[in-house]
Amino acid sequence: MRYRREIEVARDPAEVFAYLADFANAAEWDPGIEEARRLTDGPTEVGSRFEVVARFRGNRQRFEYVVTEFEPGRRVALHGEGEKARSDDVIVVEPADGGARIAYEAEIALKGLYRLAEPFLGGTFRQLGDDALAGLRETLAPSA
Repeated sequence: MRYRREIEVARDPAEVFAYLADFANAAEWDPGIEEARRLTDGPTEVGSRFEVVARFRGNRQRFEYVVTEFEPGRRVALHGEGEKARSDDVIVVEPADGGARIAYEAEIALKGLYRLAEPFLGGTFRQLGDDALAGLRETLAPSA
């Protein structure tokens, strides 16, 4: 299942990228994420790892994400593995009029017998993605 959306925020693109590249911040902006923490020390780079605990249909799902591609200030790609699913996420931040444009793309695949449910869950995954981006927009809104 593929999800791709773009949003714009009135914040400095470098600041936005630094915030998003630290995937430990995901619990602050994504209402579907209960916990997120960094598993490796130092700045985000290829090989950096994060643990994310998501809530899906009332169940906690643990994922371990690793950064697979990193273009400082512009693009980060992560691969997440969980017991029941895997996810490949790409976040691109570019300058836009008065702020930053964020493109978020995720390819989610269920594992094993859970894969049979994929055709029925597309709308659910789209809603989770839309909720996450709404949370991101709210979190990155300039302070009054």
